[in-house]
Amino acid sequence: MGIANALFLGPFGFAAVAFLVTYLTMPWLIGALRRAGITGRDLHKPRAPSIPTMGGVGIYAGFAVAMTIAPIFQLDYRLLFAIFLSGTLAVLAGILDDLFSLEKAALVALTFAVSVPVVTFEAGSTFVSLTPIGPADFGLFFWVLVPFAFAFLMNGVNIYAGFNGLEAGLGIVSSISLGICALIYGSLESAVALLALAGGLLAFLKWNWFPAKLFIGGSGTFLLGAVLASAIIAGSIKVAGVIALSPYFINFLLRATDRFDWSVGKTLQNGKVTSGKRNALWALFMFRRGRTERSVVLRCLAVQIVFAIAAVAYAYFRVYIIGA
Repeated sequence: MGIANALFLGPFGFAAVAFLVTYLTMPWLIGALRRAGITGRDLHKPRAPSIPTMGGVGIYAGFAVAMTIAPIFQLDYRLLFAIFLSGTLAVLAGILDDLFSLEKAALVALTFAVSVPVVTFEAGSTFVSLTPIGPADFGLFFWVLVPFAFAFLMNGVNIYAGFNGLEAGLGIVSSISLGICALIYGSLESAVALLALAGGLLAFLKWNWFPAKLFIGGSGTFLLGAVLASAIIAGSIKVAGVIALSPYFINFLLRATDRFDWSVGKTLQNGKVTSGKRNALWALFMFRRGRTERSVVLRCLAVQIVFAIAAVAYAYFRVYIIGA
């Protein structure tokens, strides 16, 4: 009975709880952040207005409530706790960055530390399905690789940012698609975490979509990266995760060509944005040409959706076609 309830509440209830809590939290959070002076400049708007940042705290509020009630439905509390604790540490690391603008080396060190709960709880299987070779057991080496996966994903999400609605939109597509993959594989704990994250992001998007009234901040990008990493590792969706998150890897490689220098392009007098470099995935869509911010974001989301569909198709093929 508990598993049946979890199957229903996974795709619907947990996402709905996270959505509701985040939605109710946001108006208060925006006011509190503005009063505290925790703001950032929206560089793609005339006169670069000051916008409250650290919106990831509100997303975490919804995620935390949903994850707290999840063990009621007889899911594996060990896996849930590992994902939840990693997400909590990620938010704290992001808050530190939002408040004190940490150096790159410190950020990388923190992202390694966030992986500790997943490693110590051994949350997940060391087997990886490598088609057509079949499952391969990485053993102890798998847990050695986990911190690097966290560091890549958390920083990868953090550097694929800078436009209204981009981070949240990409996160919604990624978490929903991987949540579906987790349900296909029967990894209910991962599905709950991913769909709870999607619910919080969806509520946040109301205030983050163009023109944004709230930025996600490091607290949000780190939360997103940590939950994606821990849910992929704790579930049986490692290959699907690699497929769904390929745009982040592509963006990472493009950013590496410019030594990860922070950039969001240039805003023209007509309000459009352009870039003289191909130093990010979004930069490809506005290289030496002006586009609206909304147009750039929608193109990035379209790319993410293609890979998300491919991940779900892979999971469906593995489970229902070849039965692996």
